[in-house]
Amino acid sequence: MRRASLLASLLSLAAVVSSTGCDPADAVIPEHWVVEPPLTHEPRPMPQPSDEGLDEEGSLLASYADRSPNKVEELEAWMLPFQARAAVAELLILTADDDPMRLRRLMTRNARWGFPDRRQLQAEPIYTKDDPLGLEFLTAFRQATSRFKKRAHFNLEPLPGFEMFAATGAEPVWCSYSSDDGLDIIGIRMIVEDGHVKIDYIGFFVDRPTGQIRVPATGSPPPVIPYAKFPAPLTLPED
Repeated sequence: MRRASLLASLLSLAAVVSSTGCDPADAVIPEHWVVEPPLTHEPRPMPQPSDEGLDEEGSLLASYADRSPNKVEELEAWMLPFQARAAVAELLILTADDDPMRLRRLMTRNARWGFPDRRQLQAEPIYTKDDPLGLEFLTAFRQATSRFKKRAHFNLEPLPGFEMFAATGAEPVWCSYSSDDGLDIIGIRMIVEDGHVKIDYIGFFVDRPTGQIRVPATGSPPPVIPYAKFPAPLTLPED
């Protein structure tokens, strides 16, 4: 009796599926699937140098034009802060090559660009739905690095005694380039993401500033060296 009841239920269910058009045989199958074309980019000529980039030795960007990028295996072996300088060089090599695909491998998933300030003012994502290759950023960054001379002032913020904080990803590493007059600045923030050295933020001015830029009411920038907490003594001082 149970078998007869179960069979009747199955037949009833099949009739409902058939009548509602849910039968896979009745599904609408497209004539062809839409395949998104791969992202492509044709490298552009080197930007014309300007400002301090007109130095007889050439611009900062041009000085990396003839250098070869590192292999992926080498990038994966880097550690902060020890290979921070190498990561910056890789950034400039790929920028000079106008290679957004390889450049993206060096960036974090949520990489941003904005003003050269540790507060990351005016930060915007480098990669968006409308700009998956980050060409707006890359175009502006190529122009900015062409304003600096080859031997622009470079500063890698030291982390005395805190190197392992950066190596484990607990703290970022900041470095910067600055012009002779100190008005034009490029700031680069590096972190560890998924165990690899990545660039998380790049700050620069799209146009060279003509004077000091101050942004009031934004608070103090985060410290370069992390605050250290020391255990408080629990005993009274001796007289």
